[in-house]
Amino acid sequence: MNRLNGIEKITIFFILFLVLPMLTVAPGNSFLANADTIPENGCLPGIEFTAPAYGSQDNLQGSASCVNYADYKLAVFIFVSGWWNKPTWAEPLTSIQSDGSWACDITTGGSDPLATKIATFLVPNGYTPPLLSGQQEIPAEVYQNAVANKFVDRPPYNRTLHFSGYTWGVKASSSPVGPGPNNFSDQESDVFVDSDGRLHLKIVQRNGLWYCTEVVHTQSLGYGTYTFTLASRVDQLDPNVVLGLFTWDDAAPQYHYREIDIEFSRWGDLLGLNSQYVVQPWERAGNLQRFSTTLQSSLSTHLFEWREDRIDFASFQGSPADPNSAIEAWSYTGADNPPPGLENTRLNLWLMEGKPPSDGQEVEVVVESFRFKPLNQVYLPLVSK
Repeated sequence: MNRLNGIEKITIFFILFLVLPMLTVAPGNSFLANADTIPENGCLPGIEFTAPAYGSQDNLQGSASCVNYADYKLAVFIFVSGWWNKPTWAEPLTSIQSDGSWACDITTGGSDPLATKIATFLVPNGYTPPLLSGQQEIPAEVYQNAVANKFVDRPPYNRTLHFSGYTWGVKASSSPVGPGPNNFSDQESDVFVDSDGRLHLKIVQRNGLWYCTEVVHTQSLGYGTYTFTLASRVDQLDPNVVLGLFTWDDAAPQYHYREIDIEFSRWGDLLGLNSQYVVQPWERAGNLQRFSTTLQSSLSTHLFEWREDRIDFASFQGSPADPNSAIEAWSYTGADNPPPGLENTRLNLWLMEGKPPSDGQEVEVVVESFRFKPLNQVYLPLVSK
């Protein structure tokens, strides 16, 4: 076996001593864009911050370190269906105080409290970041000009629950947000799973405000059959109330957010049809199927089977075991069938345009179960009406 001689050992030690410190990265930061920015004391430029809770109007606050604060600023971006500069396009950089602290208003737009990601870059004075308006990626030049960066994900929920064998996030907002817009509650009295394993969604009035509810599946499921069994008379919902069973991908505006809907609502019209299947965008001819649901009991089943070339919808009285229980069926083969991505299954109970129920009464819907089967395990044929 070959052995290193003394000179070789000293040479290797000398290389490691010089190189390894230059490869060290501060927690939460990327590699430095230029090794010349490392000061002689070995202190690496860095950014720290604690993100406000999802739905909050609070400013983003943090600190910078190991730079001359007068020579650097922060480029801040938030992700709301795409990346946007903060606080504004007119003011895309945030100054650093003499003690290293900084603060940035990240809620200068209507949907900003719903940002699911926050990114900060420590950049030299004189650099002007590109103005972003919903792009899915931050341009490479921002990384190249920054001496440090930090990203955080901000899930759209602070509470989770377990329903039908899956984990779901519970949406909450302290100000009106979509859909509606509405306030959304994550209180355990308003959205919960009972002792029989059934999910309860409520619309409630509290302190003069109406609150809606929504749960978000924490996994992406892709092609397959999505089955929702309901245990409430959704055919008798107030005209201003909407129950949505759907998929949504916050990062896919090019595919209309991968939104596939089963919805129950009269959309404010007391005499209107109360059910619909939708492949977004709904306003495009052939993407919407409206129909009337009249239930014989509180139990009903609604599903869609999502394939590469089609989406098949069906609704049934009770369970779909009896073909004669079919309420409606519809097949979509149009151009807006999205490919799978980062979509999540969601269930929400909300108020159209944020209007209170026309009868002034609170609302509750009970969901018996949710089931998903991949395409190679599809467990029931779709029945034409």
